[in-house]
Amino acid sequence: MNYQDKPKPRFFYGWIVVACCFICCFSYVLFYTLGVFFTALRSEFGLSSALTSSIHSLHLLVFIPSTFLMGWLGDKYGPRLPIILGAIFFGIGFSLLSKVNSLSQFYLFYAIASLGAGIIWSLPTATVQKWFIKNSGLALGIVVAGVGAAEMVFPPLAEHLISSYGWRTAYIQMGVGVAVLLLIASLGATTLERKGLQPYGTESLTQQEMVRKALSEVSWSRSEALRNKTLWLICAFYFCSVLPIHMLAIHLVPFAESIGIERAIAARLWILVGGMSILGRVFAPTFVEGTIGWRKGLIIVTAILALSFFWLSMIVSLRMLLVFAVIYGFFYGGKVPLIPGLIRSYFGTKSLGQLIGIVHAISLIGGAIGPFLAGYIVDVTGIYVVAFLIGAGFLALAAFLVWLSKAPKGVV
Repeated sequence: MNYQDKPKPRFFYGWIVVACCFICCFSYVLFYTLGVFFTALRSEFGLSSALTSSIHSLHLLVFIPSTFLMGWLGDKYGPRLPIILGAIFFGIGFSLLSKVNSLSQFYLFYAIASLGAGIIWSLPTATVQKWFIKNSGLALGIVVAGVGAAEMVFPPLAEHLISSYGWRTAYIQMGVGVAVLLLIASLGATTLERKGLQPYGTESLTQQEMVRKALSEVSWSRSEALRNKTLWLICAFYFCSVLPIHMLAIHLVPFAESIGIERAIAARLWILVGGMSILGRVFAPTFVEGTIGWRKGLIIVTAILALSFFWLSMIVSLRMLLVFAVIYGFFYGGKVPLIPGLIRSYFGTKSLGQLIGIVHAISLIGGAIGPFLAGYIVDVTGIYVVAFLIGAGFLALAAFLVWLSKAPKGVV
């Protein structure tokens, strides 16, 4: 029986979107609650802002090899195995954080949890793109919208757990809970080949779309893509755009506290950011896929993010911060799915998981620098203005770099 003869139940296509969305939702933001834990950890261990921020930098440095490993496992064996491994690392690492008595122990157990972080991004975004020909932008947007949903839930949840049970117990509860949910999500993670299916929408393609699909099947291998300058421009763009985003992920709550906003209220800012980012994550890929294209979409959203960081440097009140959260949330969310969409449109699906992993891994170096840099600047100056202006500059540079990137003409 060939592909055309096999049934194409919509259930499997829908389930893979749900499973990939769960992976993003219940793993990505777990590490970005550090901003809510920030004050408690700084007080517990007598740390500076820079040292407290370095916890997140350590996470991102461990994230890099994990991204390569999980991307390779996903391309070779399918998504289920890396998801299970990620769940185990999350559960063990975050549970052990409750037992630490020093910063070095905290580093060790946080690094163990971070070994599972490779499942967070390249695995679900590559998997869902392989499953969809038509409506791939919408499917990708729904998957990464899981991150926005988690941004709405996890920071306020973390603040509640810290206030009610202390930061140690909060880490156990969140780590074990996420591990269980990921194991459930792994049941729905499979490949097209194992289900005997073609990507969704293949049977209804027009002649023009069939030609485009045939061209896209001349996919680039990892080594071929690495020899093309376009991939490295995308890496540089992602590095520059991730540095300020991770800076804010850790320092939004401390910044809000620094201008007189209570931690509970500051943590709830993520509800607004997350809610707006869901809209951006779903709307942006759906809109740009059939209109202006992935590249132009990235230029626009990144430029607006640069302006939003410039605005952030001038914020002195909750009202101004709420305006920022609305604008930043929408365009930050919109940027997220456009990057894997651009990579697929340029290089195909043959090594998509590994290429997304490579680009993401390089970006995480910028992500590791951002929080530490902001913490150091605050330690020296006592304010966040300079840090946020630097963030605006990196985002402006990122918009220019993606403008320079052009679709590769062929396999080298």
